Formats: sequence, structure tokens, C-alpha cells
Amino acid sequence: MVDLHPSAEEAGLSARAAAIARSVVLPQAAAADGGAFPEAALRALAAEGLMAIKSPRAFGGAGSTQVAYVMALREVATACASTAVTMAVTNMTGEMIGLFGDTDQRERWLRPIAQGQMEAAAFALSEPSAGSDAASLVCKATRRDDGSYVLDGQKAWITSGDRAGVVLTMARTGEPGSGARGISAFLVDPRAPGFSVLRHESKMGLRGSSTVGLSLDGVVVPERDRLGPEGIGFRVAMTALDGGRCAIGAQAIGIASAALQTLVQGLGSRAGVDRAQNLQQMVDFRIADMATRLEAAWLLVLRAAQRKDANLPMTREAAMAKVFATEAAHFVCQRALELATAQGLQDDGRIARALRDVRVSRIYEGTSEVQRIVIARELLANAS
Repeated sequence: MVDLHPSAEEAGLSARAAAIARSVVLPQAAAADGGAFPEAALRALAAEGLMAIKSPRAFGGAGSTQVAYVMALREVATACASTAVTMAVTNMTGEMIGLFGDTDQRERWLRPIAQGQMEAAAFALSEPSAGSDAASLVCKATRRDDGSYVLDGQKAWITSGDRAGVVLTMARTGEPGSGARGISAFLVDPRAPGFSVLRHESKMGLRGSSTVGLSLDGVVVPERDRLGPEGIGFRVAMTALDGGRCAIGAQAIGIASAALQTLVQGLGSRAGVDRAQNLQQMVDFRIADMATRLEAAWLLVLRAAQRKDANLPMTREAAMAKVFATEAAHFVCQRALELATAQGLQDDGRIARALRDVRVSRIYEGTSEVQRIVIARELLANAS
């Protein structure tokens, strides 16, 4: 059963996120929408432990839960989606180092993430020819006699790839055709020779979140920076994506909540006009549908988060949370735009920004179509 009452710790962390969202994140949201990287907002979040929410306290993290994480992420996304996605990927990378890394890796890489000594961390899985099918990636890691690895290949659509202090990179150590079993994970220092940033993507939304391609041309990674043993890279990636999918659901709900709040505030001043035009009931019904979808989506996100905290299988639940929450959020943003005043339709308005920002949530970390494949596969496997 889903417990709708967060612990005092979870509620406190969420409250800290909400306070920063109001005081620091929201005032710079318009600048972020114009393409400015939200440095001040990320520093403020790091100062409160919000860039490493689930990472161990012993290494500077908040040591909290997935529930606390999605609650905090929703608050930040309500203020600025660009800040939220940078926060999310940094948290995800730190969590994987905390789960799969040794003490030395946690000290050298996780602590700087948690303490805000890095602007961000990045997660490099996708490639130009390997997006949804992660097992088909071709970026190669060749082991040398001294135990180190040489990485060659390209990565695509990497959030904060040009800002990160560490890039968690998946590369193939097995022979071609080895599939998921041949993938390993590496902690790559972007200052290493041969590491370079390719094109900065010009995007419809999330303009304050940097999205780039990466080139690895003979990048040497010492053996001590391989994350876990060889061959577990796909497991690392799938572990990250299961948690990341319910987090993206929370992010999308935050974006749509901002659009709905803006709409309701604007309609409050128009209520008399709408009643005179006999349109109020239609508007009321639409608002009710929008709010109901967001509440239902939030329950799915919480269920997935709580299963993760309980160490229960949650692949299906995470996929359900992501597909429903992101599609519900898109519905709400679209409806809000249809009901908005002329000012709300302007490109710099919060509702228009929300619609632009929310669209990619149905694409990254697994498209809606991929989520449906995952859900059906899980159901059919359990039925056999």
C-alpha cells in the first residue's frame, strides 16, 4: 500500500527544496529559458544537500530516500525545469557512484558532487546510433597491459556534458555482438586528453540545461576509475534509469503544476467575464480534469519511489509512472495554453515555457513507446 504521509525527514528536505525554488530558482528561470546555465541555483541546491539526495552521508550526501528525491525534484521543476533536469542527472550519477563505487571512488568523485565542488555530473549512455537500444552501443574501451582502458567513440544528447566534473560513461569491453553483457561503466575525467565537447544542441525547451555531444578519442581511464567489475555497465545503466524514470515523472508533474497554477491565478481575475459569456462551467470542467490527472500521476510516481526505497522490483512501476505522468503533464500544459489569455501565449510566459519544457519528458530516459514495451514485457513475463 502506498503511504501518502512522508517522514519528517522527507518532508523537511522537500520543504528546503521548495524554499530554494521560490527564493533562488524561480527568479532566474526566465534567464535559464534564454539559455543561461543556472549556476547560482545549482550552488544553492548543493549547499542544502540536494545535488546528492540519495548518496551516503559519509561522503557528503543527504542519505535520504527516493521519495524525498522525487518530492524535492518536483518542487524545483515547478520553478525551473532546466535547473531540475541538471539536478536530476547529477543526483542520478552520484547515486550510481554511491551504489557501485568503492571507497576511493566515492571519496574522489562523489564527495565533490555532493558538496557542490562540481557544477554538475553527467551520464553518458546514448550514442548517435544507440538511443533507445542501449545494448547496441559501440563506444569501445580497450584494456591495456597496465590495466588501464582507452575509450574511443561518441556520445549524444548528454545533459551537462560540457559542465560536468565527472562523466559516467558506458563503453563496450566485450567483443562485438556481446550485447548487454559486454558493457562496462567508467568514471571519466573530462579534463583527460582526447575528451572533447561536440555540438551544443539548440532545443525547443530546457534551454538552460546544456545538452551536447561528446567525443572520446583515445581517452585513457585508469583501472581504478572503472565503476564495478567489467560487464556490469548495462546493469548500472538500467538501475539508474529505473530510478530516473520515476524522477522524470516527478519533474514533468512539477512543470505542469506551474502551468496549472499560472492558469488558475489568471482565470481568477477573469471569472466575471467568463461567467457573463456562459463559459465558466466548461473552464471549470477542464481545470478539474487537469488537476485530477496530475494527482493520479503523482500517486504512480510515489508508488514507484516507495518500491525503490523498499528494495522491491519497480521496473514496471517506474515505466508506468513515467509514461502516465509525462503524458498527463503534456495534456495539462496543452490545455493550459488553450485556456490562457493572450499574454499566456507569449513565448516568455510561464505556460508557454512549460509546454516547451515538458515535451522532451516523453522522449528522454526512454520514450513513451519504450515505456509501453517495458510494461507489456513485465506483465507477460510474470504471466508465463
